[in-house]
Amino acid sequence: MRRLIKAELYKLIHDRSFFILSALSILLGSVIMLGQEQLSGYESIFASLYNVPLMMLLTSVFGALYIGRDLAERTLYHAICSGYKRNHVFFSKAIVFIIGSNIILLAQPILCVLLNTFMNGWGVNTFLSDFGYIAGIFGITIILNSAMCGVSLITAFACKDVGKTLAIPASIYFLVIFLLNSSNAETIARFVPLGQLRLLLEQSSSLALALFVGVLYFTIMYIIANIIFNVSELK
Repeated sequence: MRRLIKAELYKLIHDRSFFILSALSILLGSVIMLGQEQLSGYESIFASLYNVPLMMLLTSVFGALYIGRDLAERTLYHAICSGYKRNHVFFSKAIVFIIGSNIILLAQPILCVLLNTFMNGWGVNTFLSDFGYIAGIFGITIILNSAMCGVSLITAFACKDVGKTLAIPASIYFLVIFLLNSSNAETIARFVPLGQLRLLLEQSSSLALALFVGVLYFTIMYIIANIIFNVSELK
């Protein structure tokens, strides 16, 4: 499996669409934050991560191109025919997809924090005193992001089509956004990863609850995706 992951990472760093989507995420995130006043490094963490859900649509595009295209071109089928186990092919693809998606989503927040820290300082406390909490925030954000990306993974293996792998996750994304802006938004937000991320950054949810929701969704979605991939016909 290590050889498969290495091959997927090689494919990722030579994928032009991945870098275009990462650059677009950085650009859009920066434009959204133009109206912000001068922020310290600590303050910019919450301000920039708050916009991460708005970038989730880009991971739908990434999933369609990175996974849907391989399925449409039967690349994964040829890997299995070469002697690799289905589970190994699935996990190598899923792991690198998660890595790529989180880079797309977190590139702008990380750059924003570094830039604001350099220009305006870290904040009231020292970086070391805040390190544990900030590491927890970023770690749980990665888990919540990965859970949300599970929709693209399930759709890709179920549909094996670039267009559907883009359209279905994008439609679900807009539906969730609509629900999170409804009259029951606060209640709904507690049960979906996209909402938990917002609540966490607003300090309306605990790290433990956000972690639980993220791990639960992540586990369920990737088990479903794995089952679909294992029983699907790839020819």
